[in-house]
Amino acid sequence: MKLSQAEPEPIPQFVVPQEHIKVALVLGGGGSKGLAHVGVIKELEQAGIYPDLIVGCSSGAVIGALYADQPHVKRLEKLLIGLKRSDLMDISIFASKFGVVKGILFKSFLEENLKARKFRHLQIPFIAVATDLKTGELVEFGGGEIISPIMASSAVPGVFNPVYYKGRYLVDGGVADPIPVRVAKKYGAHIIIAVDVGEDLNDREPSHFFGVARRSLEISHRKLSEYVTRDADVVIRMNFQGLGMFSDSYNQEIYDHGRKMARLMIPHIEKIIQERLPIIQEECFPSWVDTE
Repeated sequence: MKLSQAEPEPIPQFVVPQEHIKVALVLGGGGSKGLAHVGVIKELEQAGIYPDLIVGCSSGAVIGALYADQPHVKRLEKLLIGLKRSDLMDISIFASKFGVVKGILFKSFLEENLKARKFRHLQIPFIAVATDLKTGELVEFGGGEIISPIMASSAVPGVFNPVYYKGRYLVDGGVADPIPVRVAKKYGAHIIIAVDVGEDLNDREPSHFFGVARRSLEISHRKLSEYVTRDADVVIRMNFQGLGMFSDSYNQEIYDHGRKMARLMIPHIEKIIQERLPIIQEECFPSWVDTE
């Protein structure tokens, strides 16, 4: 991998929906804690709140794409709550000097569970974000093929290999922007709901220099997450502690916690919708919504 030899190509453009984007759902990164997004979507569906745009980063890009492809939360529950780390991560110390996960299992999972092969085939407009390893910029993907951008958005540095796509070496979008509210804002969404599945700072005191370094990174990520969500109309924040990035021991609890935190915010979301949007008649529901 030589960053200096990368020659960037044009990124396929996101086709902005002709109708106004009423509600945008921004799903942040957080590894296995991204299952909380499924719980949030469950509560939004039950409240009759449906996104016109989804923006996803890392695990939020995976879940966002799966939902945008087939917008039924029961499918997500069945597919993801029982998922194990070993279903997605083919770990090998010989995988690459840039990452310990080969990525073959992850790619197969996406190919098997996404009907769409291109962004334009999705039922809900969707954007995934990744970080350009050379320039440090946040790169948006909302057009062209879909598998490589999702893999790039989820390429946690040091774990997954950077993804070479369109002349760029790309890593996890969370390196530049863990909850990309600014993307939804750019496309004129009337209401932006951001979901933060990152961890709160814990009370453990560092006992060695690795602990100090880790604590510093945790502080930096928490402050960045708070900063980038400042323009969201609603932020649904979890209060996870000590779960780790790739734990699969608490999938049900993570999902339930997502439902709980979303449920607390539903009255606030409904109030904002009533204030900012005209009354939505049943026939105005998205075509994929079962209103019977």
